[in-house]
Amino acid sequence: MKKTTIWAIVAAAVIAIGGGVIYGTEKASSNKVDAAYEKAMNSGKEAVKDQDYVAARSDFAKANEVKQTKTAQIYEKQANNMQAAVNATKDGKYSTALQKVAAVTNEDNGYSVLNKQGQKLKTTVNEVQDNYQHEIKPLLADAKKAETDSKYSEAIKQYQSILDLPYINGKYYATYKQEAEDGIKAAQKASQVNNDSTTNKQSTQANTNSSSTNKANEDTGNAGKTGEGSMGDHKVHGKTVTDDQITQLRKQVGSLGFDAMSWSPQDLIDMYRKSGRSNINQITKKDIQTYLKP
Repeated sequence: MKKTTIWAIVAAAVIAIGGGVIYGTEKASSNKVDAAYEKAMNSGKEAVKDQDYVAARSDFAKANEVKQTKTAQIYEKQANNMQAAVNATKDGKYSTALQKVAAVTNEDNGYSVLNKQGQKLKTTVNEVQDNYQHEIKPLLADAKKAETDSKYSEAIKQYQSILDLPYINGKYYATYKQEAEDGIKAAQKASQVNNDSTTNKQSTQANTNSSSTNKANEDTGNAGKTGEGSMGDHKVHGKTVTDDQITQLRKQVGSLGFDAMSWSPQDLIDMYRKSGRSNINQITKKDIQTYLKP
């Protein structure tokens, strides 16, 4: 056999072997890509099943990076729109949510599971919007009006009505639940501030009235009585009656059914003296009536 023929055979064999190696390498690489693609796609589908659209979108995007396909691109887009619809519903943007849902369900060649979940979410969005428009929104409006009118108890009642709604703990009502809880806290705080202010005003007025009464009583002395116990005699049983004792006398008179604020300090002292009692708490209703007789 000629040498040229031998070398031709050898060259052909080398080429054949090399081609086989290249083919085998390409085939192995292709199989590896396909495996990675299928893994990412399956992971995305599992995430869809769990309604974890953020993870699903990430998996489908990864699949498309490994091996660009129309299917991976469509699934990624659907998962993205589903997550956007969920977020919009939570934020009370119902028109936006419905638009995103429509983008999911109207997608040609979309993932069947996402299509079904999109239809279900559409029903949920409409239900949430209806509950907001006809129950939550009116209650919020009433609560805020009551706050504006300083009717804090009524405001708290309206906010509590929102928290009592049977569906309020659902994930799409979290914003309204938080608003109601914050509203109750604000109304309670405003009510306390208002009560403190009112109490201070009443206390100030009471002190003013008391000062006026005491001034008037001081001017009238012991209501016109003369002789023993006349104006200026502040002693009982030989001891000067103290301010604390006068306060105690006034409380005792009031506890027995008399208008203690109309009594001057001198009248209280004179009544105490006339009763003959050594202990103020022993003064009786009859003692007071006896003192008041002409």
